[in-house]
Amino acid sequence: MVRCFLNAQRETLVRAARTLNSTPGANELQKLVEGAVRLAFRKTQGDYEHPSKPALAKVVEHLAGQAAAMGTPPDIIEHHRKQLGRVFAALPDDAAAA
Repeated sequence: MVRCFLNAQRETLVRAARTLNSTPGANELQKLVEGAVRLAFRKTQGDYEHPSKPALAKVVEHLAGQAAAMGTPPDIIEHHRKQLGRVFAALPDDAAAA
């Protein structure tokens, strides 16, 4: 999930950093996105370390809302939402991975 959100948001995050006269490296972007995903789990009352399928779905919707607020085009949000949905559908009902 972190990798997907990073790929979807990479350009948006880089542009935002440039407005602050900063150029984040790959490691900084990774940490920023992982923090955003962890925060999304907290805000949706999910467990980052041991997420359930319903928790993952809630986090995806939360992150989609954040991405939209950051100016990510709707088609990119929907593309990544669908990709994650396919991954989650393949997971067993009682186990998942962040």
